[in-house]
Amino acid sequence: MSHPFLDTQLPIAFAHRGGASDAPENTMPAFAKAIELGYTYLETDVHATRDGVLLAFHDDDLSRTCGVAGKISELDYSEVRNARVNGTERIPLLQDIFDAWPEARINIDCKSDAALPPLIEEIG
Repeated sequence: MSHPFLDTQLPIAFAHRGGASDAPENTMPAFAKAIELGYTYLETDVHATRDGVLLAFHDDDLSRTCGVAGKISELDYSEVRNARVNGTERIPLLQDIFDAWPEARINIDCKSDAALPPLIEEIG
């Protein structure tokens, strides 16, 4: 049985966290650079805010990459939307990545149990 996600020659090169060596991890510029370099497989991590908004973000809190305190699962999206990765890049919604690169194949690392129900709903 063939599946389009794996319908390619092996090995498969994934842009981990969107190609974090070229731009801040899990940001739109990182994913854009990966696509520019020819990657068709992207990897991202996903957390859900308290109100169920899916964010492409690795850590469960904002401190390491955004320099502000706060656990994503304990904040509404309205409290997170102004956080900036490395002080410059906004945290993308998972849907932003889907919309920007509809032909990309995306490996989603669901980082919390709370993110699973909205993720299942979003990807159908």
